[in-house]
Amino acid sequence: MKIREPRRRPAAAWPAVLGAVLLAALAVLFAQHTAAERGWTAQPSWLREALAALHDREPSVWVLAAGVASALLGLWFLVAAFVPARRSHLSAEGPGDLWISPRAVEAMAADAAERAPGVLHAATELRRRRLKVKALLAPGHEAAVADILESVGDRLAGLADLEVAVQAKEGGR
Repeated sequence: MKIREPRRRPAAAWPAVLGAVLLAALAVLFAQHTAAERGWTAQPSWLREALAALHDREPSVWVLAAGVASALLGLWFLVAAFVPARRSHLSAEGPGDLWISPRAVEAMAADAAERAPGVLHAATELRRRRLKVKALLAPGHEAAVADILESVGDRLAGLADLEVAVQAKEGGR
């Protein structure tokens, strides 16, 4: 049995919502046109008025702008439909089916870095497969970078295969 990977919302979710709203607006336009043509309302048809405004011999600037905008919107919809959803969790190493969220990895790495000798404070940021650790060191602890790398590596061993980079700054007195 194949287990599905946890994924984020697909890229086409927002274009789909926007497309649904545009289709609903088009339905309202056609309903108003039908009501006006059958005499159910005293208002003239919005669709007839719009088409009459478009009947100029010379194309107006707003028609050209609307055409370009709709072409770009359609291209955006097309691209978004084929972009796959990104993974929302990292897979842990091993035979089991274990997934860990990026925030949990960041929290574990920050905690491990803060437990390294000479570290006053640590913050982490995970981007794809690269974990950046920013550490504030106590004065006189330049060698703490290696300790941070070892501490974070030990804590995340077996959870995720990440490239760890440490950026350390010595704190003032």
